[in-house]
Amino acid sequence: MKYHLETIPVWDAYKEDSECPLCILENKAEKQYIDFFLGSSVMEPDVRIEVNKIGFCPEHFTLLYKVQNRLGLALLTHTHLKETIEKFKKQTAALMNEQSGSFLFSKMIKRKTEKQNPVDHFYTQILKQRDNCMICNRINEALKRYTYTILHLWDNDQEFKKQMMESKGFCLYHFASLVHMAGETLSARKCSLFLEDIIPLQMKALERLENELFWFTQKFDYRNQDKPWGNSKDSLPRTLQKLTGKYME
Repeated sequence: MKYHLETIPVWDAYKEDSECPLCILENKAEKQYIDFFLGSSVMEPDVRIEVNKIGFCPEHFTLLYKVQNRLGLALLTHTHLKETIEKFKKQTAALMNEQSGSFLFSKMIKRKTEKQNPVDHFYTQILKQRDNCMICNRINEALKRYTYTILHLWDNDQEFKKQMMESKGFCLYHFASLVHMAGETLSARKCSLFLEDIIPLQMKALERLENELFWFTQKFDYRNQDKPWGNSKDSLPRTLQKLTGKYME
C-alpha cells in the first residue's frame, strides 16, 4: 500500500516536545474533522450520503454536540436517522415471522448449531453500526500518513532522526502502530535498525514517567511538601496519555 507524506505537520508536532507527537497529530485531526462536519460540508450531497450511511461513534457524536451548532448537527442526524430506520426495518425482519408477526423462537432454537442465530446477528449488526464512524475513519487514514511520514523521515533525514531520538517517545498505542507500519513498509534490515532505535527510546520514556509519577505520590507526604516538584506536577495526565493515547483535559 502506498502512503502520502505529511512532513510539515510531523515536524511541527515534534517541536512541541510532548509525550507523543502522534497524539498531537491525532488531536488536531479530530478537531479539524469536528469543524468540517459542522461547517459547510453539512450541505454537500456526497458528504451527507456518506454520513447518512455511516454516522458517528458515541464519542464523536458527543464532541459534535458540545460544539453547540445544534442546527448543523440536527440536519446531519435527521437524514442519518431516516436511513437508520430503513436499516432497522431490514435488521428486525429476521427476528419476526413475516406471516404471523410472531417472534422466531422456534427457528432460533433450530439454528443453535449454526454460526449466528437471528438475535446474535442483529446484536452484531447494531454493535458494528454504533462503532462505525466517519470521523474515526478519517482520523485513522490521517494517522497512517503521519506514521508513514515518521518512518520515511527517520530513514531519509538525519536532522529528523536526531530530533526523534531526543524526543519523549510515543504513547503505547501509537508506538504499536509505528512498529506495525515499520513491518509493513520497511525492509527487514531497516525495520530491525528502526526497532533498535525506538525500543530503547520508548523504555527510557516509560522509566522517566515512572520516576516522575512516583515523586508525584511522594509529594503528598508532609515530609516532602517543601521539596521541589521537579517535572512531576503534571506527571499523572502525561502518564495516562502515555498508557492510553488520549489527552486527559
